[in-house]
Amino acid sequence: MDEIIHHIIRLNSTFQFIIVLLNIVGLWFGSEKVIKAVQIIARKFNISELLIGLTFVSIGSSLPEIFINISAGLNGVDNVGVGNIIGSCFVQISFILGICVLIGGNMPESRKKLFRDAPILLGSIILLYIFGQNNLISPLEASFMIFVYICYITYLFLHIEKPKHKIKQQKINIWLSIFNFLFGLFIIWLSAELLINIGINAGQKAGIPEGIIGLFSGIGTSIPELSISLIAILKKSNGISVGNLLGSNITDPLLSLSIGAILAGGYTTSNFLLNTAIPAWFIASSFIILNFFLFKKMTRIPAIISIIFYISSFFYFFQ
Repeated sequence: MDEIIHHIIRLNSTFQFIIVLLNIVGLWFGSEKVIKAVQIIARKFNISELLIGLTFVSIGSSLPEIFINISAGLNGVDNVGVGNIIGSCFVQISFILGICVLIGGNMPESRKKLFRDAPILLGSIILLYIFGQNNLISPLEASFMIFVYICYITYLFLHIEKPKHKIKQQKINIWLSIFNFLFGLFIIWLSAELLINIGINAGQKAGIPEGIIGLFSGIGTSIPELSISLIAILKKSNGISVGNLLGSNITDPLLSLSIGAILAGGYTTSNFLLNTAIPAWFIASSFIILNFFLFKKMTRIPAIISIIFYISSFFYFFQ
């Protein structure tokens, strides 16, 4: 993979642009595979699509963040890894969710599920902020965050949620569905990996600080979440869409970042990421959760507010 990326970044801008377009097509193709497979698997085992979205899909779509953090940890670019997670989660919970609502219509969510998922989502942001106060996330702290994540996933599977109405379906080839799910995730990961490395290379050449590169790389590694969530909501699979976005905002800080921090022997965090980017991410997350709690759905007006807040924040970051 490294050799392929090395050859790509040496190409002229025209060829790189073509490769970017091909990778975007790959993301959509992979997302189609994942969504269809998840729907079949969920119906086969009579498991709610929200649970599948919170677990398998969110982990699968977080593979780019996981691999970016592994790479950042091994190469000593700590702020790229931390910034990638913050940027990825921030864009998912504000901009991507808002776009999905604008295109697909109202996105419902129950208060019962919010009481289960919202505390761990906001708690993971607070935990990251507290651990970063000394500008270092130690391997011990990262291990604790992984432990919290394992406890959350264990709780989900011990309280598996069944759909209210079991959907009758013709004979299913479950192994083919599993293959399509894994194949789709591989295509998503490969396409996102190529896209993000082209972006990081361009940022380094322009002399952009690591933290900003990380935030921008978070946009790139969130393309799988955008693809999966948008296609899911267009197919009326709102559970997958909501579960994927909420689940990724839990998976990324607790698992993806922690893996990189352990491999790096600890992650240093810049004051910019700690005191500016993380609070913006927390505000966006709180707004979305409060809106879901009060109205039990996300409508276009708060979606627009969320998108405007995200865009305004990025302009502020560059001041």
